[in-house]
Amino acid sequence: MFVKIILIFITVLLFNNSLLNRLFEKNINITKTNLINLQSDFLNIGFPIEFEIGTIFISIVISLMVTLLVNYFIVSSIDFQNPISVIKNIVNIFFIYSGALLSILYFLRMFNFSRGILLIYLFLFPILLFILLLINNYLATVTSNILKYGLIMFLFFTASFYLFSQIRTTSNVSISSDEEEIPFLDIGINNSENCAIWDGSDNYTDCVTGLIVIEAENFSQSLNNVIVYKDKIYILDVFGKIFRNQKSDLFLDISKSVLNRVDSSGESGLFGLAFHPNENYFLVSYSDLENNLTVEKFYLDSDMNPLLDTSKIVLRIPNSINAHYSGSIIWSNYFNDFLLSVGDMEGIEAPYANSEPLSTSSPRGKILFLNKNISNPDLLAESKNSNFRKDILAFGLRNPWKTFEYKNLLFVPDVGFSTEEELNIVNLDEFKDTKKPYLFGWPHFEGTIENNIKFNEILLFENNLGTSINTYVLENSIKPIIFYKHQAPENFRAAIIGGGVITDVNSKYYEHYIFADYLSNELFAYDFINNKLKILPFGDFGAFITSLTIHPNKFDIVLATTGTGNLLQIQLP
Repeated sequence: MFVKIILIFITVLLFNNSLLNRLFEKNINITKTNLINLQSDFLNIGFPIEFEIGTIFISIVISLMVTLLVNYFIVSSIDFQNPISVIKNIVNIFFIYSGALLSILYFLRMFNFSRGILLIYLFLFPILLFILLLINNYLATVTSNILKYGLIMFLFFTASFYLFSQIRTTSNVSISSDEEEIPFLDIGINNSENCAIWDGSDNYTDCVTGLIVIEAENFSQSLNNVIVYKDKIYILDVFGKIFRNQKSDLFLDISKSVLNRVDSSGESGLFGLAFHPNENYFLVSYSDLENNLTVEKFYLDSDMNPLLDTSKIVLRIPNSINAHYSGSIIWSNYFNDFLLSVGDMEGIEAPYANSEPLSTSSPRGKILFLNKNISNPDLLAESKNSNFRKDILAFGLRNPWKTFEYKNLLFVPDVGFSTEEELNIVNLDEFKDTKKPYLFGWPHFEGTIENNIKFNEILLFENNLGTSINTYVLENSIKPIIFYKHQAPENFRAAIIGGGVITDVNSKYYEHYIFADYLSNELFAYDFINNKLKILPFGDFGAFITSLTIHPNKFDIVLATTGTGNLLQIQLP
């Protein structure tokens, strides 16, 4: 019996290792990401033992499972003289191996491998194992111990030599209790690609190559945002965790309260973080388990760590479709208040039918003050009995992702629908004088494109009389400073990602607003003083940028998060 188990285990181990190496070498980035995520799981629970995770480790785990199951269900029941028994057990071996392999890969979050390779190996395994069991059955009838144990020793040493060579040549991911920095991308990626043709606003002037990724560190399965406060870097993942500077410093974990887009699909997750500059508290914005856009308040202790028992819900805005939350939250020095960006909370099925972004009685499609009621908008509503909101700074927005304030300017990137992306820049002095919120026109306008739609349910009420809002929207909507088409001649641009302004006077990018595009993986530098836009091509690096900010103390370095969970440090050319 012991001989059977050893033979089965060695065979399964060799087979598994061959399969995993084939899968991993064709999907190296996926593999690195998922092994790093597994590493993170062990580190988070305080695993004390240093060991290596790679194909050998995973092969051993799968092989132990398969060996035990085959020995229990197959070895004792197979009748080599009965064709029906042989076929039945070959089928059972297929299901045992498939179940064990796929369940382990699922547990390790390893997906998107080559289906062709996987299917070939799944069908080959039952045949190979059956041949092994047939050989083992023959050995049981052999009286010569020399022949029997000689064959076993040959298989053992062959397997040992193979596995040893694999260990020496395979690059595994180490897990240790004190490891903090985990590179995902190769350090020193220098991008010299040419820029794609620009199709948009006429302020584009130049293509600047030579962008360099100088560091990349994996924090999570997916990151949503990165912000800087008092020279500290806060990294937000979609699950509800906030890291401070490094992976080992978990600043806040509210994952039990957060609906995330990985488990629920859609666009849910942890969105924003903002600190009060003078009082000892901060705010976070996220989608809660009931699908509300939620703002929660936490006080801080003397070491700038959150006091969890002080949490308080500040605001909830229902969202019925799990899309377009926005959720960007920033502190405004200009207004001495927090600003919250709220998307239209509308999907792609009927975007033009949703007029809520234009309604001044609704919180959707707006930038809102959290504590001040100082605006005086016109009443655009369904009824004259509606009350306009006094907390609106801007309205007519689709999905503003990462607003940014610099001096008296507010940068508002708004993600487009099917045609154009747009960046709006408004002078806050104008609001200070008039108290009239800024109107950006969605869904009547997408960027500069007029959608030629008529809103009948939303009226402009003046002197108790309701009139059509169409002329009002046409005359009062602000046109974007920068816009660009989705279908550019050489690439596909879509989903503008807001960034920040470089304030170092020694930088050639001084007072340039740095932002990005999600799909094209391009960075842009906009000289808003001289109205000049530059493209900084990034190229294909296997991930999409989800947010940008400026490094607090490194010269001309941009911090970017990715949908694959990486924080990048990018050197501007």
